[in-house]
Amino acid sequence: MLIDVHCHMNLYLNIDEVIHEANQAGVKKIIAVAMSALSQKRILEISEQYASIYPALGIHPEEVRMNENLETELESVVDLINSNQSKICAIGEIGLDHHFIKDKELYPLQTEIFISMLLLAQKLQLPVNLHSKGAEKLIFDTLSSYEIPKVNIHWYSGPEKYLKVGIDRGYYFSITPAIIYSPAVKKTVSLVDIDHLLLESDGPVKFSGEIGTPSMIKDVVNHISSIKKINNEDVEERILENTKNVFPRIFSSG
Repeated sequence: MLIDVHCHMNLYLNIDEVIHEANQAGVKKIIAVAMSALSQKRILEISEQYASIYPALGIHPEEVRMNENLETELESVVDLINSNQSKICAIGEIGLDHHFIKDKELYPLQTEIFISMLLLAQKLQLPVNLHSKGAEKLIFDTLSSYEIPKVNIHWYSGPEKYLKVGIDRGYYFSITPAIIYSPAVKKTVSLVDIDHLLLESDGPVKFSGEIGTPSMIKDVVNHISSIKKINNEDVEERILENTKNVFPRIFSSG
């Protein structure tokens, strides 16, 4: 069984088709991550409609430039997460971004939101799905102050020295279809032990012009298998065990 641990299901117009294709490829569970303040409720709605979809709630760091009312809406998002804590499997997608966000005046708000999300994860004892683009050192420095059950770094492509910090701390790293062409993702896979790798599509992000979907993680397994020189079946089995370890709630109902 394959599991996509990081997908933006609310952004697809053809959810039925995406789930069908995923199922045909052996992808039986999908963690739908929220990004905007508005998307939290939509993610919950989708998870109620589809048995294979599991919600993760949180505010993406790029939201600081998309929503001028974000600071005032933060409290309501925190309240929503608290009130739906029994339904969610993780806090995400959260983090910091100093790569795509160039305006440094927005960084303090990013940090404020990130810390509020980490406090929630600590309080609710939920794992986190993290975005770390261009802010790897700051994120890893910040994480050390919180007691989070499990940390998954989504699509890591940063400096090797911080990757090694994450490895030493026992963080998990979810791998996207970018493994097909990205030297940075290939390096992440080569350095991270198989027992700390996960699978993700980050759909509907495009990969080489093609819209990403959960069904694509079947190919991710093939490439991990090639890099690690481990047969596909063993890769699938070990990554499934990793997923059970990081996101146990998605297995509690079968």
